This record gives sequence, C-alpha cells and structure tokens, in this order.
Amino acid sequence: MITLGINLLDFKQNYLGGINSFSLGLIKPLGKKCKLRIYTNSKSYLFLKKKFPNAKIIIHSKNNLIFNFFQLISVLTESKRLFKYNHNLYYRELKEKIDKECDIFYCSLSYLKPLNLNIPTVTSIHDLQHHHLPENFNFIQLKFRAMMYKLTIENSTKIQASSNFIKEDIKKIYPQIKKNKIIVISEGASKDFKFKNFNFKNDFIFFPGQLWTHKNHMVVLDALKRLYIKHNLNLKLILVGEKFTAFKKINNFINQNKKLNIKYLGKVNFNKLLLLYKNCRFLISPAIYESSSIPILEACITGRPIIASNTRSNLEMAKTIKINFFKTNDHKNLSELLLKIWFNKKLIKNDIKRNKKIVKNLRWEEKSIEYYKIFLSLMKK
Repeated sequence: MITLGINLLDFKQNYLGGINSFSLGLIKPLGKKCKLRIYTNSKSYLFLKKKFPNAKIIIHSKNNLIFNFFQLISVLTESKRLFKYNHNLYYRELKEKIDKECDIFYCSLSYLKPLNLNIPTVTSIHDLQHHHLPENFNFIQLKFRAMMYKLTIENSTKIQASSNFIKEDIKKIYPQIKKNKIIVISEGASKDFKFKNFNFKNDFIFFPGQLWTHKNHMVVLDALKRLYIKHNLNLKLILVGEKFTAFKKINNFINQNKKLNIKYLGKVNFNKLLLLYKNCRFLISPAIYESSSIPILEACITGRPIIASNTRSNLEMAKTIKINFFKTNDHKNLSELLLKIWFNKKLIKNDIKRNKKIVKNLRWEEKSIEYYKIFLSLMKK
C-alpha cells in the first residue's frame, strides 16, 4: 500500500471556503486506498484527527519568528535564492521525515511545502487569482504568491488543475512549464449530498459563497432589484458565506433595499447547508473567475437546477452538467433568465432528470481513483 504524505500545514479548520471542501472531500476516500500521513499545525490537529481517525497526523510546530522575517525580506527583494534557503532551513527536519516516511507527497492547498523533496510530489493549483484579481490581496500577499507559485511549479513532479481552463491559464502565465507536467482532474462533491425529490413549493435562490468581490454577488442583487421594479416579482435570495471584501457593499445594498426578499445568514454549519440545498428552488453560481464550482456539483447531486455565469470554467462544466447560463456581468440578462425559468416546471424537471444520470461520476470517491492512478504511475517511475 502506498504511504501518502499530505501537506495540510496551512489548514484552517474554521475556514469554510472551497479549498477546505476540496481537501477534506478528496482525502477521505484516498484513505481507503493509501496509508495516510497528514502533516499539519497544532491548531488543526484535533479537528483532522476526528475527520481522519485512521490517518497518522503529524504536527509541525517550530518557532517561526526568524523564518517569517527572512521570508518577508526575500519576498520584498524578490530573491528566490534567499527565499529557498530560508524555506529549506526552516523545513529541514520535516523534509527529512517526509522523505523517510512517505512514498508520495500530495499538496491540496496550492503550495508545495516543503520544497526539494526526494520523493514524487503532486500539487493542486486551484487558481491564479493574484494575476487576474490583484485587488483581493495586499502588496506582501501578491509578492508571496508570485514567489510561492513559481517555486511550486518548478519543484512539483506533477501539477493538478481542476479544469482545462486553469491548465491553459497556468501554461500562459508560466510558459516554462513542461507540457506533460499538468494533469486535469475535475472536482468532486461529498457523498453527504444526497438526491432529494424536487418540491415546486421551494421558493428561494440559494447562493453559497464567500463574500469576495469576484464571487459577483452584486450582479445577482441588481438582477433581483430589476425584477422587482420592472415586473413586480420579488424573488427570495439566501446568501451564506464568510465576510470578505464584498461584505460592506452587499450589506449596504440589503439595508437600502429592505423591500427585497434577501437574507444573509453568514457562516452556517454543514447540516444547515444541506438543508438549504434541499429546500432551494435554484442554485446560483455567478463568479467572475474560479477554477470550477463545487456548489454546482453539490446542487447537481442534490437534484436542484442550476444558474451560473458563462465563465470558461462553468462552460467547461456544462459539457456534462445541465446549467442555465447568463452573461457574467449583465444583471439585465440574469433578470430575464430568472423571469424565463422561475415558473418553468418543464425546464426544471428536464434539468434535474438529465443531471441525475451523471451524479455517480461527480463523487469524490470516483475522483480519488484518478489521483490514485497518478500516484501509482509516479511510484513505478
């Protein structure tokens, strides 16, 4: 059996974003195929121990004051040499442990840590936001991401992308990468999401997503306002997600348009999330940029029709999943789409019927087989 090392050094158990859903969803079925050794921080130890009772959880705890200082200096001066030296010195003992204990090392959190391992490594790069949406990051974060992504791509044996869109994005931004280094494996959804018969009494649109600007909440809010003004149709919208850069603007809109039926519930637990999927009329995923949309997969499995922006990654998902598209930044187009499909029982039934046929292929259990095959091929080499 393969001993698979997993990098969760930067894992934050209270973060409810897609990267955590991705990591936890994939690692669980991998534990049935591999002997897992998960490397993490002290704050996440008990959480991960409960999630993966059969895995060996190793805490990496070390004074990082000097490390952070030199990392800052190397990032500000853009010195890759100093950055690597400081990184390798800080992770030296951990690197030796991983090389000794593991056959393959997998990083689900976008960065390869530690660098320069002597065993094959696979890193999942989810997106390159810092190139396309620099406004989401401060100056130091942009410098750090630029450095770390470059080193991750140089030092990983394989890079996993969740869509061909992200694969092409990586190749465009890092043209030095070898063609066969990037593998595309689409994302999956948890088996906790189960198909539920549709109830036409369901009366709200569900929008799960962190309140980042690029998640494009405002186009949805403006579309609902237009529907109310032009057609006297007051559709209900429920938002969930942690407060980030878009919160202030969203909150101001809600407070200034109290006649609209918009509810922001903040962060919700998993059981509440499942209930919202089950009881919604449509799931909406309007993001401007992302690798792919896990909520689309979750809605598909739950048996709920889907509305989404016509970004390249969403259009790619539509090769297998039935999605109702609108022009990404066009709230008028979205309002017209909602008016067209909200009461269309035939369309809703057809969407659900078509998507139900592919549910099995969207599970993390199926996706984990593709990763396992990659790990096996690297072992042979």
